[in-house]
Amino acid sequence: MNWQPYLKLSPEGHPSMAQQTYEPLISNDGEVFCKNYNWDNAYQRMYEERPLYTPEVVEWFFQNELKYIEFFKNKPYAPEILDIDITNKKIYLKWYGKSCNQIIYSGNPWPEKDWLLQIKNIMVDQYKEGIYKLTMYPHCHYIDSTGNMRAIDWYGCVPVNNPVIAEQNMKGIIHETAQFRLDETGPAVNGLINLEIMFKQGLAEYVTWGDHKMTEV
Repeated sequence: MNWQPYLKLSPEGHPSMAQQTYEPLISNDGEVFCKNYNWDNAYQRMYEERPLYTPEVVEWFFQNELKYIEFFKNKPYAPEILDIDITNKKIYLKWYGKSCNQIIYSGNPWPEKDWLLQIKNIMVDQYKEGIYKLTMYPHCHYIDSTGNMRAIDWYGCVPVNNPVIAEQNMKGIIHETAQFRLDETGPAVNGLINLEIMFKQGLAEYVTWGDHKMTEV
C-alpha cells in the first residue's frame, strides 16, 4: 500500500504538519489512516532535527494512545481500528478521505451547528469519563459515511483527577512555536507538568473550529 503524509490546513488553507508526536499517513485511496509511532520517521524531521524527540518519549505516547483507544473503544466517536501492529508501532484505522480540518479550511461549506454540537457532546462525554483530551482540534477529528464524528490522537489524554505528565515527555513533542503553551502551565513540580491548565487555556484561546472557539460551544 502506498502512503502520503497527512497534513492539516492553516486557516488560510496552507498545508502544514498536523502534530509533533507520530508520523500520520493516509493511503493513496484515502481509506486507511496509519499512525506510525516508529521514532525514526521522516515526518517528525521534516523541517528540523529534534534532539528531545527520543525513542523513550515516542514509546510513552504510543502506550498512552493504545491505553485510551482501548478505554474509549465502545464510544460512537471512537476510531474504527483495522489493525494494531505492536512490533512496528503502527495503528491502522478506517478513514473517510478528509479530516474536519481539511473540510473547514479548504473553503468548502461545512455543517457548523451539527459539528459544533458533536464536538461538544464528545468533550462532555470524555469529561464524564474522567478524561481531559487535549487534542480537540478539527485535524484530530473526522466524519464517517453516516455523518458521525470520530476522533484520533488519543495520545493527548490525561485523567481529570491527576492531569500530569512528565516534563521530558511534553518537551519532546512541543515545537518551539508552541513553547508558550508549555510556559503557560507554570514550572514543573517534581518533574511533572499539570496539563489541566493547558487543556482549559486551549479551549478558551487556541482550539478553534472555523471562526468558533470552544468556549462558544
